[in-house]
Amino acid sequence: MSENVEVLRAGCYFCHVRCGVLVTKKDGRIIDIKGDPDCPHNKGYVCQRLDKQRYLDGFVYNPNRLKRPLKRAGERGGGKWEEISWDQAFDEIAERLIDLREKYGPETLAFTEGTARTWTWLHYKFTNLFGSPNTGGNGTICYSSDMWLEPCTYGGFCSDKSDWVGADLVVLWGRNTIASEPLLWHWVDTNMKERGAKLMVIDPRCSEVAQKADLWLQIRPGTDAALALGMINVIIEEDLYDHEFVDEWCYGFDQLKERAAEYPVEKVSEITWISPEKIREAARMYATAPSACLPWGQKGGDASGINATSTIRAKAILRAITGNIDRKGGELIAPPSRFPPSFYEHYALPQEQRDKMIGNDRFPGLTYKGWDIISQAYPSFYPYACAPLLFRAMRDGDPYPVKALIVQADNPVMAFSNTKLVVEALMNLDLLVVHDYFLTPTGALADYVLPAATWLERPDNCYTVMNHRPMYFGAQARVIDRFEGGTDVDFRDDYEFWYGIASRVGQTEKWWGPKATDMLDFQLAPMGLTYEKFYNDVKYMVGQKKFEKYKEPGFKFLTPTGKVELYSTVIEKLAKEMGRDFDPLPSFEYPALSVEKHPEWKDKYPLIMITGARFLPMYHTEHRQPGPYRDLHPDPIFDINPNTAIDLDIHEGDWCWIETHMGKIRQRARLNTALDPRVISIQHDWWFPEKEEAYPSLFGAFECNANVLLDDSPETLDQLIGSWQQTGVAAAVHKCETQDF
Repeated sequence: MSENVEVLRAGCYFCHVRCGVLVTKKDGRIIDIKGDPDCPHNKGYVCQRLDKQRYLDGFVYNPNRLKRPLKRAGERGGGKWEEISWDQAFDEIAERLIDLREKYGPETLAFTEGTARTWTWLHYKFTNLFGSPNTGGNGTICYSSDMWLEPCTYGGFCSDKSDWVGADLVVLWGRNTIASEPLLWHWVDTNMKERGAKLMVIDPRCSEVAQKADLWLQIRPGTDAALALGMINVIIEEDLYDHEFVDEWCYGFDQLKERAAEYPVEKVSEITWISPEKIREAARMYATAPSACLPWGQKGGDASGINATSTIRAKAILRAITGNIDRKGGELIAPPSRFPPSFYEHYALPQEQRDKMIGNDRFPGLTYKGWDIISQAYPSFYPYACAPLLFRAMRDGDPYPVKALIVQADNPVMAFSNTKLVVEALMNLDLLVVHDYFLTPTGALADYVLPAATWLERPDNCYTVMNHRPMYFGAQARVIDRFEGGTDVDFRDDYEFWYGIASRVGQTEKWWGPKATDMLDFQLAPMGLTYEKFYNDVKYMVGQKKFEKYKEPGFKFLTPTGKVELYSTVIEKLAKEMGRDFDPLPSFEYPALSVEKHPEWKDKYPLIMITGARFLPMYHTEHRQPGPYRDLHPDPIFDINPNTAIDLDIHEGDWCWIETHMGKIRQRARLNTALDPRVISIQHDWWFPEKEEAYPSLFGAFECNANVLLDDSPETLDQLIGSWQQTGVAAAVHKCETQDF
């Protein structure tokens, strides 16, 4: 191989799965990306998101990437910028943060994160040392809710450690892995073909995975908690539960049995629109499988509003009473964390400041109040401020002024419910800093927009988030240096970004040096390694899975009772401390934004709306830039049953208004015979980088964005964890008078 060609090892961060890849460079420019066959995780597999040319042209070398730090010139949201140096940006941001801290207190600073594909611990380190508890993001309707509620049940977190290839039955509940994480589907598909494993899918849509299922339950949106309780009832009534595990290792079975009796199959059928026969079939199928795994899934609970806690807890209970906890083919209870406390610096934040976390006194589950209860059992859980209340604090100054926000790997204008309120909140800030790859609707409102490094532009000790295999840990090269191979982007990676500010606000001694490799060396030091030695000599490390740890002498689950808590003493304790009626057992009520809760909506909003449909190769709010990704999906699409469409004079491809009590947006109709006539399914988070940047356009943020339609009023949220409702929302559809958009 000639001297100007080199092959470097990296880890793809296009989604949460983090596949190992090999990257070939010639004369400093990438010419090939392929799966690394030596990676113990994906073993050479990569999905269509990593199409070499599409990814390079549409992302890494996209001419529209942010290239230099930008400072707002003129009024906020005016679309006018000046280029500045990184030193100037860091100096000015630090100076303004110090001034705001002196004026309002450290809690005036907030932070939001996206999908945990950055070094998420760094913002906690910075904000905790700064003195602010107000870190948050969309984890409330995603991963973080499970991360708190499962430790309340098991004393640990397990639903991202499903044994996808060892299970005799895989249950995908509100999760379409073909569109979201194709490697995970690859595992399931392989398991079905090679081992004869079965697949159950619970989803209102006949999604790509539902089409492959042995049993598909087409559930009414937002009624997942009722279905889970109905399945629990069948399993108990028909004596299908694991007596040995329940008798020895479960607490509160009698209380659970009594609660489940309130959800007979016939009642659950009326609520969920699933026949009694199918509910019984699903319960029997899950309970009698030699082994079954039930991975976490967003629409199966996390984003269900007032039912979120109950749905997540009921799914956790299903795993436990069938004995599928910590056993091969089920869910592994993994060690809490590989990070020492100095990564997060939670203990550096005084109790007085913890108590000020937005949401602490209203939705305590994910806040420091909840963290204090489970931190000994699960210290790697990271507390979350309640986002709807956080944005209200920015807008209204209640309970105190939140005047500064740092955003990294997130796009709040697009990603949070009640878009209008979010924009009003951001407009009222004194300081908004965005660290991202492209100028987004959120970035358009910022004071400073700073170019971020992609995963190809930073070194890393990459690790997998979701896997069936033992946890892997792999050294990743900084494949692209600044200004290399024709790129003119002066990026900074996550560590350089935070260190640049931290070193200017008095935190220097708490960080590991000015470069990311300083942090990586610290991370590896307990293993006697440096980053350089890890990359060159070790490459990958693989953990060992150990099942059925509860059979070892002296074992206890890390809960107050030492058992799996079907009846949660943790939630019971929190309820007593706060004088609230948090239920230690799961239950069901109709979603807050349903016609059952608002009978006056029946005629005006006769349909039930689902948001959040995923579609390849997009991921969350990303890759909307014109080019090789948008060419595949130029317009937002919503699904509607043909019979419903006929009644509304809607044809394939028509632009239509979709309306709720919050407002209206437009998307193109796609006729879908497999969708219930009472339901519409709309794509999420659409924005248009080709449109006008300046407010009020913000790249078309209000035109097609599903979050415009969603309410985040506190009374509509899950009262324990603050999850807002994204599915099961009453809505209406009508064809746009003009089709010229």
